[in-house]
Amino acid sequence: MRRTLVRFSPFIGAIAHAILTPGLASAELADSPHFQLEGLVIVWAADETGGAPVASDMIIDSGTGGSAAASGDDDLITGDVHAVVTGSLIPTQDGLASATGGMPFILTNTDRGTISTDTNGDGVVSSDDAFTSFGLRNITDARVDAVRQSSSFYVASNVPFAIDAQAFTPTTFTEFILLQITRVRLSMTQTGDDGLAFGSSAQLPHTGGANAGFAPSLRLWDLRNPRNVFTGNQRTAAQPGSIADQSVRFDTEYSIAAANLTGYDLSLGTFNFQVEVVYTVYVP
Repeated sequence: MRRTLVRFSPFIGAIAHAILTPGLASAELADSPHFQLEGLVIVWAADETGGAPVASDMIIDSGTGGSAAASGDDDLITGDVHAVVTGSLIPTQDGLASATGGMPFILTNTDRGTISTDTNGDGVVSSDDAFTSFGLRNITDARVDAVRQSSSFYVASNVPFAIDAQAFTPTTFTEFILLQITRVRLSMTQTGDDGLAFGSSAQLPHTGGANAGFAPSLRLWDLRNPRNVFTGNQRTAAQPGSIADQSVRFDTEYSIAAANLTGYDLSLGTFNFQVEVVYTVYVP
């Protein structure tokens, strides 16, 4: 029987040994899985049509700026949030329209003392108010009383955020004066129910508490240029829950003190003053 003899040269054998022997030759494959969740801030209240509750701002942190102008954040929803009357889901444009009337007057030094023309306490003078006649004295006078209006919006976030505010620039002398005397104060409420419960899974967006992170009370005049009014240092979402559960409410109070209006006289006539204040929420 014929046998076939296969011979390996030493060189060929060395190559085969190198291939088959662990450690002497290898192949490497690099793989780099990467997952990233951006900072997300959801702002809700009403929309431009008056619908509420509606989320009209969803902000993705796509920058590292320290201000609204430099943040580079992207708002994924076209349009803006419109504030609601504090304690309700009524858009401010509807709430104010339903409370038609003028600012209350205080009638001083009458024969019955001081009389407020806002007898039903709704913050305006209208046909719903009524009071009895009063006796005039030579020092009886009328002055505009203090007035306050409050509005709100809601924020849920997985990251700390900040808020800037800007009011329009006055174009008339009356607007100039009223911007000077109207105060603005921002505060927050952690939990509540305004027709939709909020805050059960939320924490305050500043570790210092409900009053921390806010600018001091300002005048509308101070907001002619964008100005920071709140900076937080933690997310609102404290535990699993819905968007409303993880939201806190920001409340803005606009007020004109009676002391600022003591110089008003009937000879100054009437005015109708409406101001637009824009709040920009962003990730600093």
